[in-house]
Amino acid sequence: MTAFARTDEQRMLAETLDASLGAGDADWEAAVTATGLDSLGVPAEEEGLGTDLRDAAVVAAAFGRANVVLPWAEHWVATRLGARGAGAPRADSPAAVLALANSEDKRRWAEDALTVLHCAEIVGLGRSMLRDAALFSKERKQFGVAIASFQALRHRMADMAMILEQADAITAIAITAFDSDDQARARAVSAARVVCDDAARLLGEGAVQIHGAMGLTAELRLGGYFRRARLLAQGDGTARAHLRRYAA
Repeated sequence: MTAFARTDEQRMLAETLDASLGAGDADWEAAVTATGLDSLGVPAEEEGLGTDLRDAAVVAAAFGRANVVLPWAEHWVATRLGARGAGAPRADSPAAVLALANSEDKRRWAEDALTVLHCAEIVGLGRSMLRDAALFSKERKQFGVAIASFQALRHRMADMAMILEQADAITAIAITAFDSDDQARARAVSAARVVCDDAARLLGEGAVQIHGAMGLTAELRLGGYFRRARLLAQGDGTARAHLRRYAA
């Protein structure tokens, strides 16, 4: 669960998605169209499920936890910008989304919305990386004992848990900032982007180290989680650029 799943409906949505999504093997039809999630982002007066960014973030985090690699953020933002269609993403890249913005204000909003939804997905990915690392540390043994008993690794996992909760909380703050003015939103989104960049790196590297040489092998889900997290962290502008925007 995440800090931005605040209502009973959002918590139920997260739990339903966790139960239904496979380990990264769901396609667009199964994960989005068949479940009715493509109605998120469509206003209720147009017979949609509403335009709450927090709902979209709950879905993004669930996709991250299952490592379902789909252009959900791009789809939702494009839908909010007015794109309509059935059976496929409204947009499958940030460039395709931004092309739909017909003003500079909408373009800035779309960039920030994409960034915060990618942060939510990183939080989901990080939660699964930490879970897998904790479980593996109880199974892997050295010197006849589980490595989970080693103080250095316990400290490492505590640091991983801390950065994950920081990323979760600051992403929730950034989502709330969309109800504020543009400057407050920009600062909050950039802060979340920088923290989530750190979280993607520290959680991935820590989980790989705990798994040892197996960390990036095809046999484990961890490699896919880490690659997706780093890919997301490299988009939406660099962490350095967001630090500059925050400072400005």
